[in-house]
Amino acid sequence: MSTRSYDDDMMVLARAFAQNLQRDNFEYGGWGVDCKRPFGNSFVEGDILRLLGIAASEDGYTAEQRAYAASLYDDLGEFMRTRVVLTLKAP
Repeated sequence: MSTRSYDDDMMVLARAFAQNLQRDNFEYGGWGVDCKRPFGNSFVEGDILRLLGIAASEDGYTAEQRAYAASLYDDLGEFMRTRVVLTLKAP
């Protein structure tokens, strides 16, 4: 998917992830993400590709598109730690 911007696509996923943070009501409560949101149904790659605005053809998504989505998902945690959270400046 050479025409896509990896960093831009990762930011879309990072924002979607952050928008789904929620506080659990167990004891004091811990912050986490619903494992089904924003991507996590039975077709994670499709969820990711839809979030990125990539439409499936009549035959569905290509192997290249699915592999790209899977690689983004694999990289998401490290991207958020190193490129989002750790780059924030303290007030």
